[in-house]
Amino acid sequence: MKWFALALAPIVLAAPYTYPYNPPLPRPTVPSFTYPTVPKFTYPTFTYATKPPTKPPTTTQPPITTTAAPTTTTLASTQPAPAALLWEDQFNGTGAVDPGKWGFQTGRWGASSGEQQYYTNSQSNATVAGGALQITARRENAPDGKAAPDNITSARVVSFGKQSVAPPVRIEASIKMPRAAGLLPAFWLLGLQPGNEYSWPSQGEIDAVEIPGTNGPSFNLHGPAMNNSSTDVKTGSGMSPLSDGFHNYRIDWLADRITWFVDGVSRYTVTKADYEAKGGNWTAFSGAWPHYVLFNIAVGNNWVGKVPSSTPFPQTMSVDWVKASRIS
Repeated sequence: MKWFALALAPIVLAAPYTYPYNPPLPRPTVPSFTYPTVPKFTYPTFTYATKPPTKPPTTTQPPITTTAAPTTTTLASTQPAPAALLWEDQFNGTGAVDPGKWGFQTGRWGASSGEQQYYTNSQSNATVAGGALQITARRENAPDGKAAPDNITSARVVSFGKQSVAPPVRIEASIKMPRAAGLLPAFWLLGLQPGNEYSWPSQGEIDAVEIPGTNGPSFNLHGPAMNNSSTDVKTGSGMSPLSDGFHNYRIDWLADRITWFVDGVSRYTVTKADYEAKGGNWTAFSGAWPHYVLFNIAVGNNWVGKVPSSTPFPQTMSVDWVKASRIS
């Protein structure tokens, strides 16, 4: 799922077009934090007249970053900002995911970057059970019949065309992550850049959390270079492995900064100024367009390496709940 930067091209593009749709909501002026007139954040007019909701993965999947897992950052405690719930899923049912909230991206997404899984929409790979969304990677015959080492199935559950988020917003989930060599489970966001919903990295990518192999949580941001929309500018950080069990992973996303939290503790912040100092174009993270949510388990890629035979299957990622809230 993560993709490595393309080679820098010696061209200069005109200033990027900033789509004016749905700019960030202004701060309220009332003394109490009630937002009595803010409409439900569902982007009802955001349609895809010229782009279908699915697209062959072999031609659209962005490259995955190939850098080593980042180092641990210094902890910093912060007081949560007041929040007003926009949408949530507690995954309290049984069986298929709620089709009004979630869909699937199926096929060999990530194959060009060395990923080994075939994403399906089967309940064998994604189901709601035990009060959680259960995403399971399995070593088995894939629908396209590819032989070992690519005989692995998994699921990529997405809110594309269903639910989205844009700053100022808090998006958080309680997740029990698998941790094993060759795995890359993730909770992340991709930008719905109008007319370029599959154009990575210009659409923007925010990784709320990834677990690369046997390492601890990793937090990353991918977007375009200021002078080349096809060049990935990445920034990020990480921390030591966590205990087994559920942990709360969260981002507070404002128009000029993004902060990552684990179990309520701030772990990393990147600002617009920080990103632009690295040569990045912040437009994708400014609120110019919303982002959709993804949960998946990728298996093997240029970052974590091929999954070894010693990694046991099945491997399951459990999402207890996810919710998005408006913040100040």
